[in-house]
Amino acid sequence: MSTRLATGGRLTDRSKPMSFRFNGQNLRGVQGDTLASALLASGQLLMGRSFKYHRPRGPVASGAEEPNALVNLGQGARFEPNQRATTTELFDGLTATSQNHWPSLNFDVGAVNTHLSRFLPAGFYYKMFIHPRPLWKHFYEPIIRRSAGLGAAPDAETVDADTYEHFYAFTDVLILGGGVAGLQAALGAAGSGAQVLLLEQSADWGGRTPVDGGEIDGKPVQDWINDAVQALGNMDNVTLRNRTMGAGVYDHGYALGYERLNDHAPEAAGPRHRLWRIRARQIVTATGAIERPLSFAGNDVPGVLLASAVRDYVVNYGVSIGDRTVVVTNNDDAYRTAICLQEHGLDVPVILDARPQGGGALMQQAEALGIRVLRGKAIASVQGSRKVTGVTICAQAGEGAVLETIACDAVAMSGGWSPVVHLWSHCGGKLVWDEQQAFFRPDLGKA
Repeated sequence: MSTRLATGGRLTDRSKPMSFRFNGQNLRGVQGDTLASALLASGQLLMGRSFKYHRPRGPVASGAEEPNALVNLGQGARFEPNQRATTTELFDGLTATSQNHWPSLNFDVGAVNTHLSRFLPAGFYYKMFIHPRPLWKHFYEPIIRRSAGLGAAPDAETVDADTYEHFYAFTDVLILGGGVAGLQAALGAAGSGAQVLLLEQSADWGGRTPVDGGEIDGKPVQDWINDAVQALGNMDNVTLRNRTMGAGVYDHGYALGYERLNDHAPEAAGPRHRLWRIRARQIVTATGAIERPLSFAGNDVPGVLLASAVRDYVVNYGVSIGDRTVVVTNNDDAYRTAICLQEHGLDVPVILDARPQGGGALMQQAEALGIRVLRGKAIASVQGSRKVTGVTICAQAGEGAVLETIACDAVAMSGGWSPVVHLWSHCGGKLVWDEQQAFFRPDLGKA
């Protein structure tokens, strides 16, 4: 069961509690939480239902890449569907409801589709509902319309209570991404005297680096980030904007930025969102990477998350997904999650590494902590439907024969990392397959 830990939570302030409502239930969080972390801290792992088969869904990520934890936010004139719980900052009085179920999230009649899946393949509806033709208007169409989509559409007669604005901005260097790479690029460009505009989509600077720790230029990571942000903030030729996403990069140095001004403080005066129309001489994309999931039966059961997300919830919000987490990976990075969980007093019964030779120094560190590591092994299937109750283990190179069953209540999976190349591709940049790193990266020779 997900819960709030006694330690952890570098982005939260537990001395400032907040109340919010989810599906009519009063819950509590703390300042700095996202809606997802606050729900997880309250033991609410189930956050939605899948589109077609209405299977239970919980969060799988912790950021903008989240596909499952989509909710309706607000009421009346401030109602908005399909918002990610993982990027929604918690505020006192927030109201949210889950989507795509009837009559309730826990008991959904639509879940019967799971048992009818063999009769509901992709495209079946194109032939199924043609005959008899008289049934289309009064029977087929109303059912299809009711089933379509996820969130409810806002009332057409309700006037939006918020205001919005857009304006033009001109700069020498536009940097998209406020992680360590983006901050370093901004320091370099600003030091040359160029006008710099730095955009970061989240509320905090530094990206993932503070979660994993380490040092930069002989300083602890967080200290370096704080010093860099302070130095940039003191420069007259630098503009820093967090909660601002690079939404598009086009020809001739034209880019769009989407700023969320008051989503985290809806009662504040001024516009809610702002659209930046930017002209830049140079554009730097420092957009980081996204962890890939792994394929195995049941990898969509609530409680199965990306290993980096499990680590994020522990370090950033002081929230555990479960008390007993199995880690499955094909790379070294997921060992960081196992080590993090162990150091916070949580149990990691086993790490399953698909590589026959296993990992390197991080694997040795995990084994030194007493964590069992199985090399050349993978998950055959996840047990449980509404939540994880266990996993079955098989050989990675084999026919899937079950070797062992392990009880657990969470799974952290890692299939490696892929660079976020969307904006590079958006402006016509080409990609090349990197065999050694196993991902597509920008082909600088064909920019």
